[in-house]
Amino acid sequence: MKSRNIFCSLMTLAVLTSTAAQSIAGRVEGPGVDHESCAARSTVTYYDVFRAGQLAEVVIQGDGETDLDLYVYDENGNLIASDTDNSDLCVVRFSPKWTGRFRIVVKNLGTVYNRYVLRAN
Repeated sequence: MKSRNIFCSLMTLAVLTSTAAQSIAGRVEGPGVDHESCAARSTVTYYDVFRAGQLAEVVIQGDGETDLDLYVYDENGNLIASDTDNSDLCVVRFSPKWTGRFRIVVKNLGTVYNRYVLRAN
């Protein structure tokens, strides 16, 4: 378990460093961070505006207790990007075709809550 945590921490650092380097792209309001909990078998939904033609990146890092999935939908309800692997480190990148409002959904597949950090550029 300890080696998994170290690996996840290194992966998170690499991803967050990438996000920091892209800080001028993506979100209209600039980089954002949220610390949140998602109840067992539940979802948390965010709405954010991303710029057309700019690389948008959304990252979540959970507490290691459950599997989290991450979905991004455009304002028409179309799935734009997702990360549905078997971990609670999720990364999605996309370049919007237009500046608009996107729905970001964090889904907890586990039987206990998961505390996570969400970052978007």
